Amino acid sequence: MEAIVTHRLHRKFRKTVAVRDLSLTIERGEVFGLIGPDGAGKTTTLRMLAGVLKPTSGQAHVLGQDVVRDPEALRQKIGYMPQH
Repeated sequence: MEAIVTHRLHRKFRKTVAVRDLSLTIERGEVFGLIGPDGAGKTTTLRMLAGVLKPTSGQAHVLGQDVVRDPEALRQKIGYMPQH
């Protein structure tokens, strides 16, 4: 069963594209690393998957919850603690 599924997830901040057409599937129990240089969109992706930031376009489901349509229900199922 999938824990996270994205399809063409996209996020822009004005003219800057932070995440472009991200499609992935992460199964429950799978270990997954999101790595890349500064400015690659890692934090933006995590914020979208946590329901904190709405994608510009595309679809994402985390634990069966639609991050766009029902971010409140998602936030009741997960914890998100960013560290800077």
